[in-house]
Amino acid sequence: MTRPEPKYKKVDKWVYGEVKEIKLIGKDDGFENGKHYFVFWHNHNDESRTTNVSHKELFDWFRIDQTEFDKKFMKDVD
Repeated sequence: MTRPEPKYKKVDKWVYGEVKEIKLIGKDDGFENGKHYFVFWHNHNDESRTTNVSHKELFDWFRIDQTEFDKKFMKDVD
């Protein structure tokens, strides 16, 4: 039996399903490999997940626009 392709398959290859809701987006320039953003999200089973991504991956993988990014982005408040 084969499963249908998940809509956001690149986000988390170990979890079958879709991104149900992005809870928070943050940025840390200390992350390696250019993956300076972190995303907290829930999948279709309401399981919490986190993923480190580059700026391009954030928009490509999660298929968000600038408006959604602005709503979910948490600025550093040092």
